[in-house]
Amino acid sequence: MSTHIAEVQEDDFSRIGGEKPPHLKIEATLIELGGNGVRGTDFKLRALKAAGWKYGKMMPYGSYPKVAAEAFNKIRRALSASKDQEQLLQALQSS
Repeated sequence: MSTHIAEVQEDDFSRIGGEKPPHLKIEATLIELGGNGVRGTDFKLRALKAAGWKYGKMMPYGSYPKVAAEAFNKIRRALSASKDQEQLLQALQSS
């Protein structure tokens, strides 16, 4: 899966206005890869957990921007080398 998404920075979670932050593009890609709807959202949460996001779905990324940026950038790198859900999860768990 090829993606051209900018690297996620810690301040992306508190920035207001401007371009759509890269983590939102990554979330949308994960939801689409997971099958959209509830299945897509569940897959996004699984991928974030595999990438190191250890907080619940109700915790805002801005509360832990360093951890969130690291997790999203790990996903960003894995997306470029993954073709499906399982391949992505394996890549995240092995890195």
